[in-house]
Amino acid sequence: MKTIIVSSTQPYSGKSGVCIALIRELEARGLDVGYFKPYGTMPVTEDGIATDRDAAYVNRSLARPGGLESVCPVVRTRGFMEDVLASRVGDQSEHVRAAFSVASAGRDVMIVEGPSDIVQGCAVGLSLCDVARLVDGRVLLVERSLGLVLPDALMNGRDCLGERLVGVVHNWVREADRAALLDHMAPFLESNGVRFFGTIAADPMLSSVTVAEIAEALGASVLCAEEHLDLNVESFMVGAMGQEKALRFFRRKQHKAVITGGDRADVQLAALETSTNAIILTGNMPPSSLVLARADEIGVPMLMVDMDTLAAVERMEALMGHVRLHGPGKADRIRDMFVEGVRVDELLTAFGL
Repeated sequence: MKTIIVSSTQPYSGKSGVCIALIRELEARGLDVGYFKPYGTMPVTEDGIATDRDAAYVNRSLARPGGLESVCPVVRTRGFMEDVLASRVGDQSEHVRAAFSVASAGRDVMIVEGPSDIVQGCAVGLSLCDVARLVDGRVLLVERSLGLVLPDALMNGRDCLGERLVGVVHNWVREADRAALLDHMAPFLESNGVRFFGTIAADPMLSSVTVAEIAEALGASVLCAEEHLDLNVESFMVGAMGQEKALRFFRRKQHKAVITGGDRADVQLAALETSTNAIILTGNMPPSSLVLARADEIGVPMLMVDMDTLAAVERMEALMGHVRLHGPGKADRIRDMFVEGVRVDELLTAFGL
């Protein structure tokens, strides 16, 4: 059995998406693929079992899902953190080793989703280097592209992992940055013992959220078009100008949410004339009946929140901006982009597949 650990040096790099892409590619090649996430940080409960939200989703995507109780053995709930700090819970390595033995039984390949950075999980013996030794796996690092910057964290990961580090994929790469990565970053990494397997392009669709997710995150009241809460929102804009300027401004982005005051009927009507998937009304102020009727007619949900515009913007910034797996078509899109930008055959060969 081969074990591929997919990890990163910073949160929200897209490692869960790369796990899904690898799983689908390996399953298409006829292999029985399992999935394991030793340390979950997004706690949920499914079928009475405490697990990690993304781990549960990725496990369900398998041709042969594993038992949920062994897929993610350690979940960082508040209670878990309190127990660790009170010395009621210590090193989790043997617990993880036992769970991995169950999850990997009978598999050809295991995809292990590692920590979000090099040190996450260190307090309980589950840092990336610890996990690599525990499951006897080799590591593919996923780096979120920030343009042309020095790869200090990646070099630190190389020094920690040694021969267990196979290489790196750069994710969320803007077209404007791709040439610099290929011309400068890739040669530097290769000359320093880190294989560069390719890039995955930035795609706003993958970081989109549904209107329903926005409503939940903002604690919003849905005023109309409840049947369209599954619409995807790829970006948001703030409307605080006159109607004529607002119309030109809102035409710059597609599939957006517009944040504006509940008393700004002119801005709301301008937003409804462009590609808008939701309008967020701040100040707990409902819109006019004219605007509400128009939004309902064309199927644009209006959400009313009991907060000012600045607070709503801060919530939206926290909600958006990183890849989200859940949503129709996203898993297929991730795999297509992975195969398009990464030298997959070379990568799998490097892992002995």
